[in-house]
Amino acid sequence: MSRIVILGASSGPGRLLSEHLRDNNQQVLGLARSRRDLVDSSEAIFREVDAEIPGNLEAVVEPEDVFVHCSSPELLTNFLKTGPEMKRLIAIGSTRIYTRFPDDKCSRLAAMSHVIWMGNIPTTLIHPTMIYGAPGLNNIERVVKVARISPFIPLPDNGRSLVQPVFAADLVKAILACLEDEPTIGTTIAVPGREAVTYRRFIELCVELSGSRCRVVSVPYFLISLLAPLTLIIPGLPTITQDEIRRLLEDKNFDTEALERLGIEPVSLEEGLRLALAR
Repeated sequence: MSRIVILGASSGPGRLLSEHLRDNNQQVLGLARSRRDLVDSSEAIFREVDAEIPGNLEAVVEPEDVFVHCSSPELLTNFLKTGPEMKRLIAIGSTRIYTRFPDDKCSRLAAMSHVIWMGNIPTTLIHPTMIYGAPGLNNIERVVKVARISPFIPLPDNGRSLVQPVFAADLVKAILACLEDEPTIGTTIAVPGREAVTYRRFIELCVELSGSRCRVVSVPYFLISLLAPLTLIIPGLPTITQDEIRRLLEDKNFDTEALERLGIEPVSLEEGLRLALAR
């Protein structure tokens, strides 16, 4: 197999992918702004690279490389505009691109998708749902943090909307399967968790499995919207934006047909959360 170059190799799914390939003696070049505690091997090395600086990625990616993008969408957009040569591209985006409440990140995801399909690099575009269970991610960590300092977590409409978080290890399995499965070239694949649950159930599982006693309460949307700016000034509370609150009102559920075709069965949300919170 060709050398695999991973942008975003020191955290999140890029970190898990780098470690998996390293442990399986695959030739890997990991790239990120900071090494953190990533360990090199004879086949897998890490290089600190600021991908925002023009020319940095062009200097390290070679025509026979397989490039796996696990970082901010605009970094890949700008890189592809330079016309780089590579053997193949696996790009990780987000199902946020499908939201009814687009924000700046949606625009950046759309721009990345556009430049990918306007080019001629053999590409698989992967859109995961909310990712949890990897170093450097803060999705469930934000919930747990609030649960530990607040007696309640407010949700609009009793938290009835659906969410389908994906365990990071399952996303890595999908990336590996796409690397082996050439028919995925030229396709866009959604990668969700096994089943969709309500936001309320998701929050309650996070609270329960973290050992907290916080309660989920239903609060009118307009009131949550008014309270959101307080998260900017109250010490210890994670910041919550108006865009995030709006997205609490939409269902984010996806079928797992594409994963089944790749031979992947995602773990259940409860099992994944247990594994993630046990770290």
